[in-house]
Amino acid sequence: MGHPADLSECSCSRGRTVALGVDVGADRITAVLADGRGHVISSLERPVPGGCGPDGLRLAEEIAGVIDALRASTADELLGQGSGGEAEDSAQALPALVVGVCVPGVVDENEGWVRHSDALGLQDVALASLVSRSLATESAESAGSVKVVLYQEARCGAWAESRWGAGGESCLYLTVGAGISCAVLLDGVPVLGGGWAGQVGRVLVSDPDWSGERARLEDVASVDAMVGRYTAGIVDDSVDGPADDSVDGPGGAASIASPAGSGESDVVVSVRRTGPVASGLDALLSAMRSGDREARRVWDTGLDALADLIARGVGLLGPLDVVVGSELTRAGEAVFLEPLRLRVADLMAGLPVPSLLPARLGKPASALGAAGRALNG
Repeated sequence: MGHPADLSECSCSRGRTVALGVDVGADRITAVLADGRGHVISSLERPVPGGCGPDGLRLAEEIAGVIDALRASTADELLGQGSGGEAEDSAQALPALVVGVCVPGVVDENEGWVRHSDALGLQDVALASLVSRSLATESAESAGSVKVVLYQEARCGAWAESRWGAGGESCLYLTVGAGISCAVLLDGVPVLGGGWAGQVGRVLVSDPDWSGERARLEDVASVDAMVGRYTAGIVDDSVDGPADDSVDGPGGAASIASPAGSGESDVVVSVRRTGPVASGLDALLSAMRSGDREARRVWDTGLDALADLIARGVGLLGPLDVVVGSELTRAGEAVFLEPLRLRVADLMAGLPVPSLLPARLGKPASALGAAGRALNG
């Protein structure tokens, strides 16, 4: 099992080693200054400007800006909290930092390259060196004082959960959000696989919406996919027989095209909608609570796909702790985790059943893990 998390803000005592961790998402950059015990000293969050992601240099400049802003604000806080020489010593020591930057996708951590990231639109970008150069440009006085290392996002989340959260020293960490990714830690060490380890969302599985077809796992069981699948085929349970509305939109019909490569012409399926088109996880969960059969089908088939992934991973690696980080946990233990545990147990066929645990650290996990790995690197 994991270790208790302590994410409370604290002052940085004299001589304490700290690092800065940055989690770069498609829409938001989150940065934390943390020590080796997992204490968050200071944090900062900024949106990513539109169109920034595909431009590696522009993204690096945004990351450098966040890093410099957090360093400056933290130094100001320490100067205000300290007194005399101690505050001055702390402020002078602060610029000499190691910075861990983590991004989603395929990351060559040894070379500091983003090989491929769908979320950021990056392909073969030397992001670590670009951030280092941008930092030197932004703050000439600190040139050479900041070491930047690049990590993969899920591996950092797994590392943090293993050290300070829900997982044990060896664990499988599964993130389910806009996409699906995982990371494996064995004796506290992330499995890299040449940067490709953990790209489970891209693996093809049976498509529950089109018999005989296949789809990527994250197009079936991610949060975005389940919401999208539901809104594509909401059926009014109170209506018997085929729907006869012919107007698209709320109260009308939905047009659903046959999957690419199916060999079939596009088919328009008319389904009666009960009101405005559902959007978001809250709408899906509300529909399930109301007894909506389509919402239940989408939810159940999504959980089936996740359970199959977990069971195969545990069958390969042994009964590790499985830590799940996802907005889906908002559905509650009885609706999400417990049905997922039962599905996994049913698939294990007599093999040891893993502990299936909700992630404990929340949104800062990856940034915190990036800081921790940078300190331990």
